Amino acid sequence: MLIIAGSLSFDPADRAEVLTSLDQVTECSRRDDGCVEYWWGEDLQSPNTFRFFECWATQELFDAHLEMPHEQDFSVRMLSRITGATARVFTATDA
Repeated sequence: MLIIAGSLSFDPADRAEVLTSLDQVTECSRRDDGCVEYWWGEDLQSPNTFRFFECWATQELFDAHLEMPHEQDFSVRMLSRITGATARVFTATDA
């Protein structure tokens, strides 16, 4: 199992579009094959910084997720607006 956790920060002026984009990509990603867990939450101590947690059954299914239209659309619309980012990748066994 593959786990990815981190954060993305955005300019406050982009907040409305960020929230809409995160909602859309979350809804679609949760339906992707191999998605075990997928969520975003705003950091309470750092407004406009959104923490994410993704869990995928395999690396291959995560790679396929990255190629999905909703993920590509999110990247095109939002990556250039990121003002800060963190990410860590973990592997885990089923419990």
